[in-house]
Amino acid sequence: MRQLPPYSKEIADARRRGLVPARGSFGHIAIGFEWRLDIVPDFPVVVFPPGRAAAEFNWKFVAGLDVFIMHRDSDIPRLHALCCELFSARANDVQTFNMDKASRGEKRGWLRLIPLWGKRPCQN
Repeated sequence: MRQLPPYSKEIADARRRGLVPARGSFGHIAIGFEWRLDIVPDFPVVVFPPGRAAAEFNWKFVAGLDVFIMHRDSDIPRLHALCCELFSARANDVQTFNMDKASRGEKRGWLRLIPLWGKRPCQN
């Protein structure tokens, strides 16, 4: 069985008990590519660690949740695989925020993926 990603055990345990994290303005949980828990203050944060593949982890705890992903330009090659895993695990919605684009003042630093793709990505 695949292991949980770092910092997700408490969320997964709560989900098994039928609980759902409170939804904030960004969603129910955040996922970051960095080993920082302060990516989004006062918000449950899970880490997708560098050097690991998204498929190595059990993402079932995101079923029905709105997920917010904070990333940088360097994370983009891994972002699609992560989103595919989240939607395969039945995440309700996924939004991404590119911190590098935002710091450069570029448009489209923030993306909501379902409207962007027109349907859930990674489906035939």
